[in-house]
Amino acid sequence: MVYIITTAWYPSHKAMEVGKRFLELLKKYPPGSGPGEAIVPVAVTTTKKGIKVMTIREVKDDEAQEFADASTYVGNNMAEYMNIEGFEYKTRNWASVESALETLGLKMP
Repeated sequence: MVYIITTAWYPSHKAMEVGKRFLELLKKYPPGSGPGEAIVPVAVTTTKKGIKVMTIREVKDDEAQEFADASTYVGNNMAEYMNIEGFEYKTRNWASVESALETLGLKMP
């Protein structure tokens, strides 16, 4: 399995603007929709620097097209927020331990 983990952050004083944008986009990007499985559709926390949001999508190793579609879906969703001052995000792809071991020719017991 591959996990597409997206983290976004923005200043606290932009929370209302980001929240309104999120609600506007619910029809286009409902939490849990899109390619792959949304393991964590949307999670939110606060930090000393503002608000942090995280999503995690899971895609099967052998589903290259689904992975590409999920990556595009995430990127398109995040692009909807890019004109909000202070909004930033990053996306990282993580392999499950089973997938990582398989690349070494090993298997979990």
